[in-house]
Amino acid sequence: MVTGVLPGAAQTTTAPTTTTTATTASTTASTTTTTAPTTTAPPTTTTAPPTTATTAAPTTARPTTAAPTTATTAPSTTTATTAPGSTTPTTSATSGATNQAERDRLQAAESAKARQVDAANARLDDLSDALAVLKADVASQTAEVEIANRRLTDALARAEAAEQDVVALEAQVRELEYGLSDQAIRSFKGEIVEGAVLAVGTDPNQAIRMQAMLAKATQSDIDYANVLSNVKEDLEIRRAAADEAVAIADQSRAESQAELAELEDDRLAQGQLAAAAEQRLDHLLSERAALARLGADEEAGLDVDVENELVAQLASAPAPPPSSSTPAAATTSNSDIRVAGNGIEVHVSIVDDVRRLLADAAADGVELAGGGYRDSAGQIATRRNNCGTSNYAIYEMPSSRCRPPTARPGRSMHEQGKAIDFTYNGSIIRSRSGPAWNWLRANAEKYGLYNLPSEPWHWSTNGR
Repeated sequence: MVTGVLPGAAQTTTAPTTTTTATTASTTASTTTTTAPTTTAPPTTTTAPPTTATTAAPTTARPTTAAPTTATTAPSTTTATTAPGSTTPTTSATSGATNQAERDRLQAAESAKARQVDAANARLDDLSDALAVLKADVASQTAEVEIANRRLTDALARAEAAEQDVVALEAQVRELEYGLSDQAIRSFKGEIVEGAVLAVGTDPNQAIRMQAMLAKATQSDIDYANVLSNVKEDLEIRRAAADEAVAIADQSRAESQAELAELEDDRLAQGQLAAAAEQRLDHLLSERAALARLGADEEAGLDVDVENELVAQLASAPAPPPSSSTPAAATTSNSDIRVAGNGIEVHVSIVDDVRRLLADAAADGVELAGGGYRDSAGQIATRRNNCGTSNYAIYEMPSSRCRPPTARPGRSMHEQGKAIDFTYNGSIIRSRSGPAWNWLRANAEKYGLYNLPSEPWHWSTNGR
């Protein structure tokens, strides 16, 4: 580039100028001076290499600047090698990015695992942990949405300001074009004098005034043209800036919508797990009452501390809105309940199957008994006392929000007469081993009963 050569040429010109000055002083001094520049030439030689450096970096304006560029290039390599401080930030930044990526990966894995938890059969502490993970996801994503919304607001404001600048400049261009056109017309009519003006008459003051008027008129023309050109250039720049600002705003809007969609997905996952966990809590609280009748309430699977943690997690989750549907009350009446034998009462639709099951098990040497149907009237009365008197409070409000937590009526298969808690030799079936468990595992399905995996004693028509 020409700019890469000019600095060197300027310096070459400067050196002879010095020599010429010395020669003017004296011929002898000229010789000495000529020798002296030879001695001082190394700096010039030192400066000359920057010409090469200038070629490598054409943006350098001066040779003296180019020299340090060469000098700096070498030390910069040395510094990068010998000064750990210069590489440490890069290493730290890389390490930080790696650590953040690992944290993001682990968080994503935890979130995916939490979404896959089987609320009906998971351990209660695992269920509580999953709820906590999804709660954290919602909180974190809520913050991301807020950040994205702020970015969008800022981007929209910048885009609007840029577009307003464009509108203002367009108006200015129109005004300038009108002014320039008007001056052209006036000039054509002779209202504006162009060219040199000679003195009129012998009055020098009149000549000065005429010259000033001409200068003003001529300068006005020049200003209009130059200003118009500058404004048009500025307008193009502002239009490009406005287009960029609009593009950024569109991108910010898309990012905001994506973050909001992710938040809605997180909230949906949280709500679904919370609803399933509430059903699990309903069952456990209801089962506790059923097992108490069988003298085995300690087998309800509710450790107090674990139960309290689950209740706390559910209480911090958003409560579902009241449903417009009919309250989920138990629809089974006493007239639909039949005695199957051995203390077990069930719905009329399954009584024959349960009677055959008991008989066949006894024939194989396994005497089964237990408890089945449980009237929901007592549960409704308890809900009124612990939860409230509205239909929502009695039938729909999450059990975790009652004080104390109380199962919702109509949610237990016992209240429908379609679940049985089996006992063997007078004791609840506590483990997945032994004669009673083995017989039921091998045969219960033939009679239409399925086990709830988290409770060896609990069998129902749907496994819940």
